[in-house]
Amino acid sequence: MFQRPIMVLPDAAHSGSERRLKAIGTTGAGRHVFLVFTIRIRQRRQYIRPISARYMHAKEVQHYEEENPQV
Repeated sequence: MFQRPIMVLPDAAHSGSERRLKAIGTTGAGRHVFLVFTIRIRQRRQYIRPISARYMHAKEVQHYEEENPQV
C-alpha cells in the first residue's frame, strides 16, 4: 500500500484499551494516505488490524511535506 518512506507514530490520544498506531505515507500512484491500526496477537502470531484508512486532505499533505522535506 505504501511506498517508502513511511512515518509510523503512536496514537496516544485514541489508545484506550489497546495501543493504536498511525501510519502516514504515499501510494505508488502518489496519493497521500493516513492509516490507523492496531497490532493484535492471536495464537502467537501478530496481525495488523486496520481501524481507519483514508486519503489525506490538502492541509494534512502540506503539513506532512513540511515535516518531511526528504519525501
